This record gives sequence, C-alpha cells and structure tokens, in this order.
Amino acid sequence: MTSLRELVPADLFKFNSIVFDPFVEGYHMNFYLRKMIQNPKLCQVAVAPDDRLIGLLVSTRGVSKNKIGEEFRPTYGHISLLAVAADYRRLGLATCLMGQFTETVERYADWYVDLYVRPSNLTAMQLYESLGFVKFRWLSYFYENEHGYELRMPLCRDVERKSLKGITKYRFYWLYQLPYALFKEFLKGLKVLFFW
Repeated sequence: MTSLRELVPADLFKFNSIVFDPFVEGYHMNFYLRKMIQNPKLCQVAVAPDDRLIGLLVSTRGVSKNKIGEEFRPTYGHISLLAVAADYRRLGLATCLMGQFTETVERYADWYVDLYVRPSNLTAMQLYESLGFVKFRWLSYFYENEHGYELRMPLCRDVERKSLKGITKYRFYWLYQLPYALFKEFLKGLKVLFFW
C-alpha cells in the first residue's frame, strides 16, 4: 500500500526517476534542502510498498506582495514541484499529495495556493483545473523556451475570492502598443539580469 510521509534528506538520492521527466522542472540539491529545512511539513513524498519513491511534492509558504484591505498582506502556499513516477500516473496519487498539502496550508490559515505550469503540459493543466485552480496570469517566456501560467486556488479563508483580484487570462495589444510592450519586457529582462 502506498503511504505519504515527509521528505527527508536521504530521499534526495532516490527521486531521479521522478524528476528527470521532460515536464518536471528540476532544481539543485540546495533548493530541496532549503525547502525541507524551512517547512518540512510542506515537502511530501509518496512511497510504494517496495520503498521506492513514486511521488513528490515540494512547496513553501510566503507572504503576498499585494495587499488585501489597508495594510494586510495575505499568506499563501506555493507549490514548487509536484511530480509522480510515470508508472503511477492517473491513479490519483497527485490528487492525494495535493489534498495533504491543501489540508496543511488550511491549518496555517493561508489565503490561497499558487503554482506555475507550462501550457504544453496538458495533463497537469487538467489536473490542476479539476482541483479548483484557475489561470491567474500568463507569464511571457517564463520557461526557457515557452510561456507559462500562474495558477491560483483560493482557500477557505478567502471567502470573497480576493486572491483572484486582477486575474488576467490573455492580454491583447493594438498594433501601436506592441513596440511599447516588447520594450517593457526587454527592460524587465535587463533588470533581472543586472539587478538580481
């Protein structure tokens, strides 16, 4: 029987079969260690009966840059990585990991959960939308060779769905606005490059 537990440092040497998938964003070992140290309850793995790792969820909590009300900045849960081994997909394992994560951030009284996804990863998009996520904003060239989406799911605390304020699905430009938009994106890239 499959069981869920917290991610431990020894697991970092066992999950190569999961994270070397083309749709999974791989990170350096320090990234995983930092997430485990910051909030170990938000890093979960699914373990098969033969002690193989078959699922992985790495996440963290943050404070939003946007205010709700006059001075209040809501807290949220951010999913950095959700991956399931190819042999165990479409069995509800990702839904189970997400359910465990959602329960945890609900206990912290967070306002919403967010994550980033490639539009070409249709299976993941269908999973997240079935769990209640909505496309919050489109991210131009967020990944190395394609655009991305930020998906959000309001939690119980956000009754009025304030975390979805400012939602943008697509942005259309008039022809005269296009050079300005491209120049603005270019300046953002320079800012990241030189002031990171």
